[in-house]
Amino acid sequence: MKKTPTLTRKWSKLTGKILTILLIAIPAHAQPSMSTPLEPSEQGTKMSQTVTDSQRETALGILTTAMAILRENQPFDPAHVIFGRHFATNPAVGPVGREYAFENPSFPATQITLLMEGDPSDCKSNHTTVKLVPTVFTIRFSPLMAGISRSTLEDLYPLARGYWIDSSGNRQPGNDLGTTPPQVLLHGYRYRASSQPTSKFPVDVELAFGDPNPHATKENARKTPVLMDVILSRDYSQSTSIRR
Repeated sequence: MKKTPTLTRKWSKLTGKILTILLIAIPAHAQPSMSTPLEPSEQGTKMSQTVTDSQRETALGILTTAMAILRENQPFDPAHVIFGRHFATNPAVGPVGREYAFENPSFPATQITLLMEGDPSDCKSNHTTVKLVPTVFTIRFSPLMAGISRSTLEDLYPLARGYWIDSSGNRQPGNDLGTTPPQVLLHGYRYRASSQPTSKFPVDVELAFGDPNPHATKENARKTPVLMDVILSRDYSQSTSIRR
């Protein structure tokens, strides 16, 4: 059974602060209507946040560790992990499972979670005794992560270019999903992580970037995309017979 959260579903849960950052770069006539007016002072504060080299280094370290946990089955200890301080554990949907939430001092407002669920390859009738395994890692950056490009992530993991795998296990061409919705310039991509000699499981990767506004006229307008979300999902669709 494969549980692959889609960017479409995830994007529906984007916080107002992220939309605020993107919307102020868009002409007023093109912005979607919102129930709560945006405060100009808050908009300026969000856009003035600068991402440092140290923050980018920490972000890449987190992303590398998350892939190692999901693809290489590296041990996961919530008390000792680069993700940050483990501050909450929430029950997951289903008979067993839990979601661990972390706060990293390099970017305290960033949402970092790792979902642990019952091992899909374990067919025990008593679900409460099934071993918990990591299935989905999610990070939502705040501030949005400037300076980490799509090609950086393609090389980091590395990612297989030219296709992605859908929820039925079928290979789909391309990686670019386009913008959703177009007026917010939220751009999605999907990949299958390349298999490595140390790989234990396939991992699907979803990326969300905030594109620059092509119609911006200010000299200090953003010229390159900013990384918003990364979702890593372990794929069990072809490995349900594996026992660990």
